[in-house]
Amino acid sequence: MPDPDPSSEIISILNRPASERLREYKYRFAQSVVFGLPVIALQYLGPILGGPEAGRWVGMLQTLLAGWVMYVGAMGMLVEGMLLWKVTTDAIIAALAIGIYLICVVAVVHLFVTGRAWFQPNPFHWTVVIIMGWTATKWFAGSRASAS
Repeated sequence: MPDPDPSSEIISILNRPASERLREYKYRFAQSVVFGLPVIALQYLGPILGGPEAGRWVGMLQTLLAGWVMYVGAMGMLVEGMLLWKVTTDAIIAALAIGIYLICVVAVVHLFVTGRAWFQPNPFHWTVVIIMGWTATKWFAGSRASAS
């Protein structure tokens, strides 16, 4: 018996019902809100609360929190586009957010290594806002489509 084609197995997994996709966007949105709101709060309140070392610690906390948003919210959308060998809007949005995130991580590492900010403030908050906005839009659109 010949081995099944792995690409057809991937396609069958990725061709899931609309209700499942809706649940995924709802989950991604919820995770991005729970872990993204502290990133946004740190963006504006961190420098006030942290004193002279605020840039380092705010950056480190934002790296961890926004990293979870990238993992849960963006990575699935990017990998799905890559597995399908298609340029999807989801993949473009995810790649944009992950690209900004990676630049921010390099800036935080630079700050820890040299003690000088590469650029300030880090736009970590934009990464979570992008994912929050996109997943909310997709969840809302999917909810409206399934209701009608």
